[in-house]
Amino acid sequence: MKHDTYQYDRIFEIYKNKIESGLMPKGTVLPSFAELCREYKVSNKTIRRAVAMLADAGLIKTKERQPSVVIFDQTDQENDSADDLTEPCGPVMTDILKTAEILYYPFICHGIALCCEDDWDIPERIVRQLNPELPKVFWKNSKLIWRFFIARCENELSLHIVDALGFLGVEYRETNVCSRALYKQTLMDFIQNCRTAAPTSGVIKDFLTHIHTITISREDFECYVPADSPFRVGVQGLDRWMKTAEERYSSVYLDILGLLTIGYYQPGDRLPSHAEMQKQYGVSVNTMTQAIQCLQKWGIVEATRGKGIFVSKNAEALSDIHVDPRLIASHIRRYLDCLELVSLTAEGVAYHAAAHVSYEHIQKLILRLNEAGKNGNLYQPSPVILLEFLTEHIPYEALRSVYLIILKNYRIGRKIPKLINRDNASNKIEIHRRCVESANTLLDGDRGAFAKQAAEMFGYTHQLIIEECKRLGYWKTVRNLYDGSQLWK
Repeated sequence: MKHDTYQYDRIFEIYKNKIESGLMPKGTVLPSFAELCREYKVSNKTIRRAVAMLADAGLIKTKERQPSVVIFDQTDQENDSADDLTEPCGPVMTDILKTAEILYYPFICHGIALCCEDDWDIPERIVRQLNPELPKVFWKNSKLIWRFFIARCENELSLHIVDALGFLGVEYRETNVCSRALYKQTLMDFIQNCRTAAPTSGVIKDFLTHIHTITISREDFECYVPADSPFRVGVQGLDRWMKTAEERYSSVYLDILGLLTIGYYQPGDRLPSHAEMQKQYGVSVNTMTQAIQCLQKWGIVEATRGKGIFVSKNAEALSDIHVDPRLIASHIRRYLDCLELVSLTAEGVAYHAAAHVSYEHIQKLILRLNEAGKNGNLYQPSPVILLEFLTEHIPYEALRSVYLIILKNYRIGRKIPKLINRDNASNKIEIHRRCVESANTLLDGDRGAFAKQAAEMFGYTHQLIIEECKRLGYWKTVRNLYDGSQLWK
């Protein structure tokens, strides 16, 4: 598989979750290397690395020519010292909790709605493993229930973000065994009811409200975190994505290709120097050289020693270029994950952002949208303008950090070959119209309607992009990058 380098960490996380949640208790034998290679469609080298990571984490024991065996014991974790934990910073914790509410409530609801039939086996098995007599392990593993529902959406970007928010490192403390038993029974009853009949949005909402009431909203419910937890120092490092060398240089040539497509560079224009582009893209000399060589191979640029790098004067080369979808699959996957994340969370984000804008801010937004509508460019900037507006006025620091990453990934769309074209003008007009309509609604002072209209516009755009990716042949390649069900199964 071409993207093995992404897989070892994903396989490690899958088995780490299975082992720590009790789905693979102490003494369980892992499948053979050959079986794992077939299951995940990766090389033997990738599986060996994932297994080595599990061994280094103290989860399994490996022995040459013998099966790997789980050695992790939940009861041992109950007695671990917690001297290195401390109380979170109140304002930072409040900021992150509010961020999680806005971001992950929609994902959890969506994940629950997606579950059907045998899907419920996994959360039910995790719930059955919860032991109210072991509070530390109980609360640690209970988080995997909610992570499962988020993972059920098969959106890897959302999992990266929820892990970056630091919830897995939080230790809950309370002394009421009856409350833990009630919590477990509440989860089990909900799962059993969902097996009988698919829950409505109202049922899901009532369930989550009740869960909140019997857990973290209680006065005796305290939490402790490591000294470097986001709950103390804030959210950091959200943009540290796993990237292979190939992905780094493909990101460079795709960005240049995107700038050519939208007319930022014209045939005959001189590109910035190697050194300037290295600094701009944050890559090495070798990575920059590979990217330029790739563009030269396609006839898009011409490089002359001592003179510089120039855009080819052959305009046909720009329109006839063919990029192997496998080379950009990871970029498209991240772009689609980003589109889904925005479409699911934009309403809550827009509602809170709208409370912190002035009349002048809204007028400036409308002016920018009107100018974009007159541009006539191939690139459709209106959703980006609205997303920039929301991001700028988000009142929570952690949520703003997340949306800055989303904004960065949202711009990947302009880099995907042939995704931006002169066709479907009516769709571009409709997207722009919806953006302007939402802005005017906000100007009228209807915060709720603005939030709903903005979310509907992002959802509409998301579906159009999916349809276009299918038409261009990208969809199947992206789905083959990794099986999204691996994130939760």
